[in-house]
Amino acid sequence: MKRVTTTLKLKFLGLNAVKAEMFDQTVCATTELANELLRISPKERKALTTAKVVTPLKSALSNQVIRVLKGKAGQRAKHFKVFWPEVNNQNWKLHKVGSTYSVSFPTIQGDKRVPLEVSSSYYAERLERILAEQDCERGTLKLMQIRGVWYAVLSITWDVPEVKSTERLGVDRGQNRLAVAATRWGRAVFFGGGEVAYRRRRFQKRRAQLQQAGKYRALKRLERKEARWMRAVNHTVSRRIVRFANAVNADVWMEDLSGIRQSRQSQKARSDAGKSRHTWSYYDLEWKVAYKLEMAGRTLHKRPAAYTSKTDHRTGLIGKRSGHLFTGQDGYCCDADWNAAINIAQWDGFSCPLSLKEALPVIGRVGSGDGVVGNPLNSLVLCTARSALNPSQLQAVGS
Repeated sequence: MKRVTTTLKLKFLGLNAVKAEMFDQTVCATTELANELLRISPKERKALTTAKVVTPLKSALSNQVIRVLKGKAGQRAKHFKVFWPEVNNQNWKLHKVGSTYSVSFPTIQGDKRVPLEVSSSYYAERLERILAEQDCERGTLKLMQIRGVWYAVLSITWDVPEVKSTERLGVDRGQNRLAVAATRWGRAVFFGGGEVAYRRRRFQKRRAQLQQAGKYRALKRLERKEARWMRAVNHTVSRRIVRFANAVNADVWMEDLSGIRQSRQSQKARSDAGKSRHTWSYYDLEWKVAYKLEMAGRTLHKRPAAYTSKTDHRTGLIGKRSGHLFTGQDGYCCDADWNAAINIAQWDGFSCPLSLKEALPVIGRVGSGDGVVGNPLNSLVLCTARSALNPSQLQAVGS
């Protein structure tokens, strides 16, 4: 069983002006208390309790502010513009009357019970699990206002049964295409990146205009808008990748792209938001795929990225990539991203440097010390490999 933690962001149903004002007062009080605590030295802050602070907040709220600021958040922050009220799992409760769900939690005016807007079966299913208290553990509740709308943000943890996968799904990420997901046998799903590159350039042009005009608030709003849009795109792509993985009963393999922004790129490409690696959200997509897989009981694996798009998935020979096209040494042509996704699904990456000028199969080079981790070897190749390796290498191959 896997323990999965997620958050539910739920609107309040029919929130009137009186309660909205009460929420505003609660946020102002928690923000004021948080900024007062930042003026105290970290050593004194660690000895604080609710009895030693003066605030109109209830102890459940003030205690959570103190707890947060005793941690890393108190070390990093210098001033809070907004500090959202939060309570632990003992100080909020979920209720259901008929088909209406509501949540009760402390505010500046005492405990209040407010109905929730549950718009989909996804949220209803998880709220029912909270009410049942069988395999679901409640976390914190945070009160937040996003673009003028008040939300209750609930953290929950539950057990998800692990699924035994019989297939491997390789996912190649890039800029020409956001992602290509393919099985070892070639069945694939493509996610184009042309529209994303176009919109990146539009945002870049608009940012330059706002910066030149000195409209910095509008510039910040535009940056937040672009970030929200890209997160929504990645949510859609990751959801479809996980849906594909479930359809073929597969775990997902991805390239390890850590450090990709430090790789060489021409000044012209870097200045273009549609091509610069600094503007593309590779990690965000990876993170969204990972947690969606966890919720489905599956696992995300990471593999070395070297030569995945330059290796022929049929033979293991190094070929040539030109744009979208991969060309093998025997003249075989196919889509380069599709070829890379199959390679990621088939094998685990190079274990050591290859002599790229030699026209030898990658799989057949295990005996000489240059090979691929995770490929099944037949008995003849394995015997040849063992005879060519020293005892320390023998142990690595045998494992």
